[in-house]
Amino acid sequence: MSGNLQQTINWAKTFIQYSPLQAGLGQEPAVSIASMIRASMLNPPMTWYHNRAETTFQTVVGQQDYLVAVPDLAFVEAVSLTDDTGETKQIKDVYNNAALAKSSSSSNGRPNAMSVESSSIVSGDPTFLFRFLGVPDKIYTVTLVYQKMALIFGPFFITNVSAASGSNTTYTGTFDPKSFPVGSTASITSCTTAANNGSFTVVSCSSTQLVVANSAGVAEAVTAYVSNFSWDPIPDQYIDVYNNLFLSEVLAMVDDSRAPYYRQRGVSALLSKASGLSEMQKNAFAQQWLARDVERQSTLGMVQLGHTGRGI
Repeated sequence: MSGNLQQTINWAKTFIQYSPLQAGLGQEPAVSIASMIRASMLNPPMTWYHNRAETTFQTVVGQQDYLVAVPDLAFVEAVSLTDDTGETKQIKDVYNNAALAKSSSSSNGRPNAMSVESSSIVSGDPTFLFRFLGVPDKIYTVTLVYQKMALIFGPFFITNVSAASGSNTTYTGTFDPKSFPVGSTASITSCTTAANNGSFTVVSCSSTQLVVANSAGVAEAVTAYVSNFSWDPIPDQYIDVYNNLFLSEVLAMVDDSRAPYYRQRGVSALLSKASGLSEMQKNAFAQQWLARDVERQSTLGMVQLGHTGRGI
């Protein structure tokens, strides 16, 4: 189970005298701050059991490159090959960014390396070109273990609302179905008719239609917005991470001197949970988040120096 972004927003507002964090179009800036935090928590070098998935495909004898649709792939963690005897071995070298060169058929054998060469959109799905070294000498079942991509909270655009049918209302627009899994909460704003706004349970979602449990929907053409307010797939036990990081960004936004303190709390909580990272990786992540405080202090110092020089 994952926490709700609205709870995080409500908590953060108590530190800034309840200044609005959802006053902009599409409930900005709250949704973009949250999307940035989730991306930082789920992107490399972070790897988490709650964000891990697997997929399989088969090799062809003498074929080095494979186009495979993996809609939610962020980066590959591990690869194993299973041959026709049932023997499974892990590939030692996996490259998410470095390339492998083309090989001739004379190098046929059990592959010992794999790269993610490129990505594209094929028939609406993110598709990746995987390259092996050496060239497979037989049919292998390839098992990819990977981390899923970090999804944005929103906002996504709504252009039309259909009248409620039974207990549901259909909204037409541009959506990412992965951001609106069945049972999650969709927060809809800026519709002209009040009954079309609110927080509703998602019934289904495609790239163009979002169906939610709203029995009072009214037909209208609109320019409106929808966001998903679940921190999924980040579990509730990480609330100390995302709440503190969210608060640090909010405090920085209003130029509150407490921002570095809460940023440090969030980063420390995250790194304490991120087992398996090297000290270099931990330091790099910490610097990424904490360097902005140094830059901010430097900027404030220069402004103060300028004021002093002008006798302000």
